[in-house]
Amino acid sequence: MISKKYLILCFVCLLLPVGVSGVMNQTPVTPDEVHDKASEVLGQEIISYMKAEYLHENIPHPSLENFKQTLIYYPEYPRQIEDSSGKIITIHKPLERILAYNYHAISLLHSNDKVIGVAHSALADSDVIPSLNNKIDIGGGGPYEPDFERILSSEPDALLSYSNLGPGKDFFENRLPNSIPVIRLDIIRPQTIREEIIKLGYLLDKQKEAQEYVTWYDSVVNPIKFKIAQIPPDKRARVFLDVWNGNASFTERKTNSASDPYNQYCVDAGVINIAAHAVGPSGTIDTEWIMKENPDVILGLAYKGGYNTDNITDLKDQYDEIMQLPLLQNSSAIRNNRVYIIGFRFTNGPTYPAAFATMAKWMYPELFRDLNPEEIHQEYVNRFLGSNYTVSDHGVYYYPK
Repeated sequence: MISKKYLILCFVCLLLPVGVSGVMNQTPVTPDEVHDKASEVLGQEIISYMKAEYLHENIPHPSLENFKQTLIYYPEYPRQIEDSSGKIITIHKPLERILAYNYHAISLLHSNDKVIGVAHSALADSDVIPSLNNKIDIGGGGPYEPDFERILSSEPDALLSYSNLGPGKDFFENRLPNSIPVIRLDIIRPQTIREEIIKLGYLLDKQKEAQEYVTWYDSVVNPIKFKIAQIPPDKRARVFLDVWNGNASFTERKTNSASDPYNQYCVDAGVINIAAHAVGPSGTIDTEWIMKENPDVILGLAYKGGYNTDNITDLKDQYDEIMQLPLLQNSSAIRNNRVYIIGFRFTNGPTYPAAFATMAKWMYPELFRDLNPEEIHQEYVNRFLGSNYTVSDHGVYYYPK
């Protein structure tokens, strides 16, 4: 005999909004797509709620408060994405009080007014984004833990963070109430920046702004990639990636393997990372081995620099150290003055197209003789950050300039 609870569930399913039977894998962009996705998500939520409440299935499901919010904002909400950690994030109302532990894309989406607090490390960009000085400093940055009392007292309705960087996986989830979603979008890796900005634009109801950035991104990156694709494999620059930690060593250097994020920069720039498959467990490699491989270019990766400093010392110190390595004096890279240092704040984020153009010109100067990376960077600052900050006069992004 069919149970009453089963009949209730079947009846609810018949009343689901039109469009829930299709699966929308792509992030909605147009108003119609946003409405269709809201219809789909609402249908899924009704089913999960009925299963949990009436069939007593132990499954995640929305609360009655979520449904109350949906009644107010539907069909613009609910909105749903899969974040960079693989977790499904659903929001039922506009996000107005965001704690942005990861602030990378907020300004270019013109959403500064939605942010009430940022990680202490984000304040490094206050020279180019002055409004950051008006945000709550929730502490943290890099491996340091944020100030959780300050986080809770600010009463956010969402927290934006990284998938792995920062205080660690589940750090926020284990401390925040379930009503405050933790959205993990990295926006630091070239292979995912576009997709993540589109997702964040959708969550913040800034689809137009996200599409404008993605269109600009493609207009810079794609023509460079097209030219690079024409370079025969035997003509591609061979590069050693030098990761500097400030501890000079003449006998070994820290580098990036094929599994490290910076290897993707080599792939994109059409160069060969000579140490991609030769790095030991410690992440270091013998300087003598580097000399035997004789790289065309040495690209130093610096964890310094940014908009908040004009002090080039840290990048120059790394450059000088490499240029003075006794075992590499006869390498092609040093003999031909093809040693460059680039800062992670420049490469790891929405400024990537400008950093990519910089690297492409370093690697293939004849092919990209007419490319002006500084102009690209300035366009980003003016157009997307709405700032009059001048990148040619201020900031540290690479060396030599």
